[in-house]
Amino acid sequence: MMKSGKPMLVVDSVEKSVKFYTEKLGFDVVDLHVERTESQFLSYAEIKKGKCFIILRTPSIEELAEFSMIKRLNLRGSGVVCEMKKGIDKYFQRCKKKGISILSELKDNEFGVRSFTIRDLFGFKIIFEQDVEDFKPIKKQTFCGFTVPLDAQGKPSNAVATIEDMIRWIRGFGLLRRVGKKYSKLWLKLHRKEK
Repeated sequence: MMKSGKPMLVVDSVEKSVKFYTEKLGFDVVDLHVERTESQFLSYAEIKKGKCFIILRTPSIEELAEFSMIKRLNLRGSGVVCEMKKGIDKYFQRCKKKGISILSELKDNEFGVRSFTIRDLFGFKIIFEQDVEDFKPIKKQTFCGFTVPLDAQGKPSNAVATIEDMIRWIRGFGLLRRVGKKYSKLWLKLHRKEK
């Protein structure tokens, strides 16, 4: 069973990335690794803010061809989501004052999440999000674009047909039945507790 995961961003310069994340975004350094070749340079760093960990590293010689492809794809959506417990409004203002490239302004979405998106030095997108307090969901529930029938109390129905419809819907995206079944049951379980 997995306990946690840490996203890894492959960058041109770990030094520049560490400086950006610590000085502009307020992350702390957890670990650094220096590569000792003809000239010493940082080849690896682990940073964190709260429980959000990010690993930064430079590509090895064997990975340079692959890295050039990764660099081209960065601007197409590679990045990290950092969940915050509180203080997203203050943090957003801090990012604006520091002159960070903001891709999307601070806003609430239909799922009760307040978020904004920035771009780091190397083109990676970082999404900061926080749950909205006292969020009241809309009576209509959707599951990956599929409308879920609700019972009289506004909760997703327990009908087996609903789960089968949800599984069929997910399989339409090319995912396995097992994946669809697990995700459907988890989604229903979470949405029944919310009400």
